[in-house]
Amino acid sequence: MSNNHPPDEIFIAKTLMGLEDVLRDELLKLGARDIQLMTRAVRFKGDLGFLYKANICIGSAIRILRPIKFVEVHESDDLLLAAQKIPWEKWFHPDKTFAVFASGTHPEFSHTGYAALVLKDGIVDRFRSRTGKRPSVEKEFPQVRIELHLNKRHCTISIDSSGDSLHRRGYRKEMTLAPMSEVLANGLIRLTGYRGDRPLYDPMCGSGTLAIEASIIADRLPAGIYRDSFGFMHWLDYDKDLHAVIEAAALKRIQESSQGIFASDIDPDALKAAKLNSVSALVEDKISWSHEDFIKTTAPSERGILVMNPPYGRRIDVDVETTYRAIGEHLRNAYQGWTAWVVVPSAKASKALQMKSNQQIPFQNGDLDCMWQEFDIYRE
Repeated sequence: MSNNHPPDEIFIAKTLMGLEDVLRDELLKLGARDIQLMTRAVRFKGDLGFLYKANICIGSAIRILRPIKFVEVHESDDLLLAAQKIPWEKWFHPDKTFAVFASGTHPEFSHTGYAALVLKDGIVDRFRSRTGKRPSVEKEFPQVRIELHLNKRHCTISIDSSGDSLHRRGYRKEMTLAPMSEVLANGLIRLTGYRGDRPLYDPMCGSGTLAIEASIIADRLPAGIYRDSFGFMHWLDYDKDLHAVIEAAALKRIQESSQGIFASDIDPDALKAAKLNSVSALVEDKISWSHEDFIKTTAPSERGILVMNPPYGRRIDVDVETTYRAIGEHLRNAYQGWTAWVVVPSAKASKALQMKSNQQIPFQNGDLDCMWQEFDIYRE
């Protein structure tokens, strides 16, 4: 590799609502520069090596984009012309499959699908005229993902360095009924301030995502290490040696935390799934699993942090108020000295807990508005 440093570029890391701050903190710790918060995204600067590093290490990003063109668009032809002028043949080979995904709004485009189509046509035109070949469109699993973000006047055309969404870590082999996205689980754990510094317990663990992501955070495991493919590997400027060096450095950062992580569930099948997932995430020795009903649990240590995503009647049929009332009561009785963080799906559920929260952080679980609420459980 040559010694001259590649220039810094602007990148955009996308995340979920409510996780912008934790993503910013992760980027800062990793060494990103000129960080700016956006809605469900964080903009930052770094070089190509940093882009690889961010994909491998970061737990709270969904995907990381490399903007390649800002276009002023007054009518749809402006987008077509701009797309035809971009030297796509320098970005990827026509043998690669690609797809365009559009988001945002613009007065010229009645819906995003139409804007995506215009951009796709421009890309194909460019390849045809320059190389005589046209790349194939593959909607499901494209090798090259291109994102178009529509704004009132400006549109941003980006190439996606992640490929498949980063929440698909690759360790989840088994799913329960209502699994939580890995990125959401990682972000929620980070929001508690947990860094592997005290015991952590998830007494309604389902397929184990919160406990597994807590282990990833506690041991500083690079969250993207389970994946064997990223979008940037299909680009023409992909540097395989640099990627290998960065991956090796990321693995060197791993440090095992000595604090215990505990997880239990009332459903033996969920527990079985969770254990299998922890094996493929390489953290099975880190988590103590047990089969029990939350209402009968006792605190595994004198103090610690409890995290909980109870069933709340969307895909799992329960009476929310009864469930949350019982949860609140057992927390007060059995977890004095602990801090509990609970996913709360409604004002009714919040009231049923009969506890005063220190903070409430709004987020979305799928399409459901929820609160991540923190409770300090005092000794009576």
